[in-house]
Amino acid sequence: MKKIDEVLTVRNTMLATVSVLVLLAALVAMGLLTPFLVRVATGEKILLDAAYFNGRTALPVLALVMLLTLCLLMGAAGKKESIAVLGLGIAGSALSALFSPFSSMPINIAFPLLAAALFAVVYRLLSFGDRTLKGKLKRAGSHIIHLGVILLLLGIVFSTNLDREDSAVIPMGDVGTFESMGYSIHVTDISSGIEGKPFSGYPGSAYVSTVDFDVYRWGRFFEHGQVKYISDYKWGQSYTETYIHRGLLEELFIAPKSVDTKAGTVDLYVRKVPFMTSLWGGFYIMVLGMALIFVSELLSSEKGSTGNDGKKKQVGKKKNG
Repeated sequence: MKKIDEVLTVRNTMLATVSVLVLLAALVAMGLLTPFLVRVATGEKILLDAAYFNGRTALPVLALVMLLTLCLLMGAAGKKESIAVLGLGIAGSALSALFSPFSSMPINIAFPLLAAALFAVVYRLLSFGDRTLKGKLKRAGSHIIHLGVILLLLGIVFSTNLDREDSAVIPMGDVGTFESMGYSIHVTDISSGIEGKPFSGYPGSAYVSTVDFDVYRWGRFFEHGQVKYISDYKWGQSYTETYIHRGLLEELFIAPKSVDTKAGTVDLYVRKVPFMTSLWGGFYIMVLGMALIFVSELLSSEKGSTGNDGKKKQVGKKKNG
């Protein structure tokens, strides 16, 4: 039987990481292609929601996070240290699943492992010792991409498992309370009218219902908002203009499902999605890492061309001599 030092190498860990990535890509591709294939084969329309993908990709993603932790730490700290950090992450997941601090099993399991991976990325970022600008940019870029991936995964795990949604019919002048989200909405005005240029016998192109409201968070005034429910005569369909507030820790979406102008009521859909900033921030950090790698490659190509010119000049001098 091979010793763990012979099996646990950077090369083997990277090979395992690539294998898990291929498996993950295959699972996602199957989920994306299945509705299309079913529609071609049977003519039926099916929709695969987030729960379908979450259930099938959860284990490969966790394996990918653990392999990423090993890959980053083995090259900088050593095998024993990397195993110790990963072991702490696994133990933390077990304890978190047992005591449930987040009241969500996916978060309880994933958060300690993601925290271990985040520590590995930060440690690797602070420990690289390249002296050249090109080397520093290239290494920093690759690890910044890793940092973006971890933040992206944190955002996905928290936002998909902690989001809340609800709806309520609210008369004008009344308040609708959404206790699970900590928000309440006071509808201050509902107005309707024809807008746009005349179309096919109609005095306008659309019938627009406008709803003004005040948003309260935990009983305190938060912000004034407005949504619209638009019935378009030209295109024969209805759509809405949605209220969106993007905050540091959460995003709030409010949209009208329907508006009854005669009764003076609006059916409002409300959704709160936490940690979306982590998701978008992770994406932009990945882009920054890619940009740094691109700059390092440009510096490398410029130095290479300068070196070639120098060689040509030296050869020319020798020939003239």
